[in-house]
Amino acid sequence: MKASKKLCPKVFEYLVAILLLSSIFLSYHYRILLLAGKSFSIWLLILLTLSAFCIMTLGLYKLKDLLFTKINLFTIFFLIALPRLLWVLLMPTKPVSDYFCFYSYAKNASRGLFHAYDKTFVLFRFRFGYSLILASVFKIFGSSVLVAKLFNVFLSVILGIIIFYTVNYLFGKDAAFYSIILFAFWPSQIMYNSVLASEHPFIVFFMLGLYFIVRSIKEEKINFAFFGGLFIAISNHIRPVGVLVIIACLVWAVVCGLNRNLKAIKLALSSLGAYIAAFYTIGYLIFCLTSVPVWQTSMGLNLMIGTDYTTYGMNNRKHSLFVEKFGYDFKKMHQEAMKIGIQRLKKQPDKFLSIIPRKISIIWGDDSFGYFWSTFKVYKNTWFVKFIKSHPTIFYILSQLYYYTILLYIVFASIFRKKNSNDEVILLTSLIFLGYVAAHIFLEVQPRYHYPAIFTLFLLSGMGAETLKKKLKKDLKV
Repeated sequence: MKASKKLCPKVFEYLVAILLLSSIFLSYHYRILLLAGKSFSIWLLILLTLSAFCIMTLGLYKLKDLLFTKINLFTIFFLIALPRLLWVLLMPTKPVSDYFCFYSYAKNASRGLFHAYDKTFVLFRFRFGYSLILASVFKIFGSSVLVAKLFNVFLSVILGIIIFYTVNYLFGKDAAFYSIILFAFWPSQIMYNSVLASEHPFIVFFMLGLYFIVRSIKEEKINFAFFGGLFIAISNHIRPVGVLVIIACLVWAVVCGLNRNLKAIKLALSSLGAYIAAFYTIGYLIFCLTSVPVWQTSMGLNLMIGTDYTTYGMNNRKHSLFVEKFGYDFKKMHQEAMKIGIQRLKKQPDKFLSIIPRKISIIWGDDSFGYFWSTFKVYKNTWFVKFIKSHPTIFYILSQLYYYTILLYIVFASIFRKKNSNDEVILLTSLIFLGYVAAHIFLEVQPRYHYPAIFTLFLLSGMGAETLKKKLKKDLKV
């Protein structure tokens, strides 16, 4: 799709860049002390971040010289699978909390016991999505925890391939190479592979849907828009936030429509139609198995938690007690929670506004969830487990510095990217991120909740590294 002369995605790109930089600095202020248990000066953290950025940038460029000509599907598979397999085999993470619920129901469903689910599934109906996918895997390969973890590794490889081909399609092979290297060695993503989390299949379907939406924009083909809506619908049955992409597409279409680009409106409506058809069809199939109308969802509890200034918008034990108080009644619990959340916004707006900076630091500036959940509870304390768990500061800081570097590449891409035929795609990625930012100002936050928005922007990271290299060559006249 040809970029409109009147279209100006740069405004949105600059806003994205400002928010990402703000997230880093808010993370310095609110998260580092909590994660590392030590206080660091702001100047030391800036120095560490810039040092990590320089080291990783030099490493990327060196690896490109060594591996670029050898990059293919086998190389991608090896680079992604090896570190994740090593972590999964060496870190015997035990499923706890929601992760145990997913595993238990998947094991039951693989034996045909589709009604043997935890009572929280009735309240949070998206939990059926991941559990039923896992049940299908268990049906073929057995229901051990290791099978589920190896499935995570497989999904990570598929995700890496989707990222590579999407970036290659948009920005070329150089940018795709940088992106795949950054993804392959991403600490939190590697460590999270030993956790039975719904984010693993969710982000695969999410990014696959985004790939087809991107192609529909570039090639103006409605069939790609249909596929995009289909895969986003599947992702939304795993985690109920995929729909924000469809909403962002509609906003994108309005912006493009103002520039007399009517084709954009047809593409967005096609994605919406495919999403609605697929979402309710899949929902009906799940209903036939479980007798639970999974298409009925509510943000009530999420809003109540997100506006709780005493927990900075994060879930804790008192919210679980609130759920139990209503006897796991879906309608009553969510209605009351919604009422409490709205009342807080009306009666205590000052307290709500005061926690927004901290909420931003939690969801957009914290990448600690991989280490935290993979080491939270283990089956046995091996030498490897003892070593990893005895150095939390090192692994938390390593995760943060790597994440900050990825954000800086995205910032660099947003600021220094030249206008070209990708303008409308970049506009959409910016709107998707801004949509998630707006939603989580009000809704619950957790570090892992940044998955969809950050992976959307991650498509720009390799282009940021490539743009930086070109700029350095030009400025230094190398």
